[in-house]
Amino acid sequence: MTAGRRPRVGIEQRREQILAAALKEFSHKGLHGGSTVTIAKDVEISHPNLFRIYSTKKELFVAVLERTFADIEREMLVPGEKAEDEPLRTMADGWGVLMERREVMLILLQGYAAANDPDIRDVMHEWTRDVFERFEALPKVDTDQAHEFFADGMLYMVAASMGLPGRAETDEWADRFLASGS
Repeated sequence: MTAGRRPRVGIEQRREQILAAALKEFSHKGLHGGSTVTIAKDVEISHPNLFRIYSTKKELFVAVLERTFADIEREMLVPGEKAEDEPLRTMADGWGVLMERREVMLILLQGYAAANDPDIRDVMHEWTRDVFERFEALPKVDTDQAHEFFADGMLYMVAASMGLPGRAETDEWADRFLASGS
């Protein structure tokens, strides 16, 4: 190996690196504002090599959304569905953990914001429907309760995107806002 050359990275490890960098970029700047040049630089690959792995910027954005959906599935939905007592409480606890990862909240908002694009709209529609129907399918949860739970989650997603949990100790309004409705 010549001096200055980095060791090769396997494709799966490279995908993980790209998704992590893309989450950071897209969560803050959105589909249209996010830069694939910045993502490639963050991962230390050439811009053309990025497009060998993800053929379009939109494909990469959707991959980040799908990764986020998988995280939500693993950390919130599945534990709630397995909970014998208080499945909504278990899901709310999982959502609370996810809220600590501000970029997760931001990428969801960016997904909804990019829903003017028909492909993104379909992705967000399918995910939202799946989550809502999984809430409805929980024992002793009706459509109205599922709606209220989903709406509360969206409200807390917006709060997390504004960084309110970190401000609650010093900002009385942030504390009241986060505590209300619970």
